[in-house]
Amino acid sequence: MLEQISGTPEGQSHTLTFNLVDDPWLPCLHVDGTVTTLSLRELLHQAHQIQDLVLDVPTQYPPIVRLVLAVLHRAVGSGGQPGPRTIDEWLAIWGQGRLPGDQIHRYLDQVRHRFDLFHPEAPFAQVAGLRSPSGETKTIALVIPYLASGNNTPLFSTVRDQAPPSLTPPEAARWLLHAHAWDTAAIKTAAAGDPKAKAGKTTGNPTGPLGQLGVLIPTGQTLWHTLMYNLLVLNNRCSGSGDVPSWERPPVDATWRERTPAGLLDLYTWLGRRIRLLVEHTPDGPRVRRIVLCAGDRLRTADLDGMEPHTAWRQSKAQTAKLGRTVFMPVTHRPGRQLWRGLGTILAHEKATAPPDFKFKPADALVQLRVFADGPLEEHLKGHPLLLRAIGMTYGTQSAVINETYFDDLPLPVAVLRSDSWETVALDGVRDAEATARHLGHLATNLAKAAGCRDDRVLDGRRDNTQMSLYATLDPEFRRWIATLGEGEAHQEPRALQRAARDRWRSKVRAEAFRIADELLLRVPATAVRGRLVRIDRDRTEWLSAALAEFWFRRALNKDLPRPDQEA
Repeated sequence: MLEQISGTPEGQSHTLTFNLVDDPWLPCLHVDGTVTTLSLRELLHQAHQIQDLVLDVPTQYPPIVRLVLAVLHRAVGSGGQPGPRTIDEWLAIWGQGRLPGDQIHRYLDQVRHRFDLFHPEAPFAQVAGLRSPSGETKTIALVIPYLASGNNTPLFSTVRDQAPPSLTPPEAARWLLHAHAWDTAAIKTAAAGDPKAKAGKTTGNPTGPLGQLGVLIPTGQTLWHTLMYNLLVLNNRCSGSGDVPSWERPPVDATWRERTPAGLLDLYTWLGRRIRLLVEHTPDGPRVRRIVLCAGDRLRTADLDGMEPHTAWRQSKAQTAKLGRTVFMPVTHRPGRQLWRGLGTILAHEKATAPPDFKFKPADALVQLRVFADGPLEEHLKGHPLLLRAIGMTYGTQSAVINETYFDDLPLPVAVLRSDSWETVALDGVRDAEATARHLGHLATNLAKAAGCRDDRVLDGRRDNTQMSLYATLDPEFRRWIATLGEGEAHQEPRALQRAARDRWRSKVRAEAFRIADELLLRVPATAVRGRLVRIDRDRTEWLSAALAEFWFRRALNKDLPRPDQEA
């Protein structure tokens, strides 16, 4: 609801207000299939009846979920401390089957005045009166990555600065949070009065905090499950003294700071930029077309270790050597690579992905679920597999532009979380696919060499295209296969089930590998059938033909993925 508020700035007859607590801005898909837009209060009250958020882009999901989690942590806390503080407190909330409405209502009533998007003195997640030294403003396209703005011109965008987009208050609220979390790095317009600015610019800005991560969020069959899966049991390690969300702190001014987050809630609601939305009155209602965006608070990636729960971690050998202690850095997602291919890193199995002296750590949200999967949630999770949601961005030159957005969902059954044996089966499935892709890549390059190709770029292209063809074929198959792991444990011996699961996957991989190999062999020219002398290294040449390349491929595949009747 839009309403008038008192305390309007001089020269304006009235000021519009849009309060995120009670005005609808969150599009939701309900379990009955209907889609509605809810306020923050309604979302928390109806979370058990909501299947998921339905947002403009996947990258809006993490900052909005984390905002909701920050509200929930504060609402269920006691004595001024966020909660839950113990597993028993968490289980008490879980046992209700819905979020504690009375506590949430009381908390939201206390902080409601800080959620007004257009408040003249303390606008939500913004700086009142923020301006650049020249008074210049930018179009709202600046915070929408797929629209053209200034020198950033995405392919096929028909939007230009001369005809800027127009956002409703709900849309503006969602993109505001997105900008704080994901905005590009490098040079930013300075804020008027910023003592650190030079020539009207601020340099050295990092990306928004989520831009430095490979975000991993476990989700469930309803939004209530998703929030509960990510509602961490807090302790002094991740929620220290003074850890409150941004709306419980004094309104920020134009000056940015470099600091360490006070804790999890400070991190969830980090103001990565100084922003001011400029609202206009139009015949269609209030609209936001222009914005002021300047440098915001900075945090060091090294500060996130031990606090950030939604990313996996890997040891930084360079930083470890420099500082003389083990330093972990976030694992980021690789564009074009399906999430399941990095399962070993996600689950922090060093032996699966790296030398023995290379260390990994899983996301804390998954660590807590692993504990619960071995106890209070085991029976629940057996019937309702998790869906691990991966979201990330890759940036271009000096992280000043966004190159690609990463989004993937992966089924993750409780057996893989709970049992080292089932986890090994899943990781072996990934290794089987990788080994097969490697052998198919060698087959493709050997066939090209036998046909007379000597161009390394062409050979690399043949190898990569063949491997990607296999991964694309196996992708839906792996997702279906991993979702079945652990089924039937109550009625059959686990080791027999694990052998059967491994054999099913290997049979599928072998069948697809031979199909692709046959297609490659059918396309080889007569010169490859005859073969030729091919230089292996500086001092050795070897006769290579299509038949010999096929023989090498089949031998290698049978060694790494033997049929059940071939195993000793």
